[in-house]
Amino acid sequence: MKMLMLVTDSEYEPHCLTMMREKGVAGYTVVPSAFGAGKTGVKMGDRYHPGASVVFFSVVPDGVVPELMACVRQCVAEKKLCESTHAWILPIDDSL
Repeated sequence: MKMLMLVTDSEYEPHCLTMMREKGVAGYTVVPSAFGAGKTGVKMGDRYHPGASVVFFSVVPDGVVPELMACVRQCVAEKKLCESTHAWILPIDDSL
């Protein structure tokens, strides 16, 4: 099992949810308003640093990972997700 962690602009949340459902991801956690700073700037949800990110977590079978990552890359290329979208695959060593 692996964990997919995806961070993108909050306006892309509906597309991410649709993408995950279409790829058979049944369970996920959404953090709807994440604030921080990075190479694309500061997002703090205030008028000086407007905007927010959304964070998705999902534990998926190993065999699904290549298709999910290919889908994320394609969505970025087709502008369905912003170019500052980040996705990571993390190992799951244990769970409860």
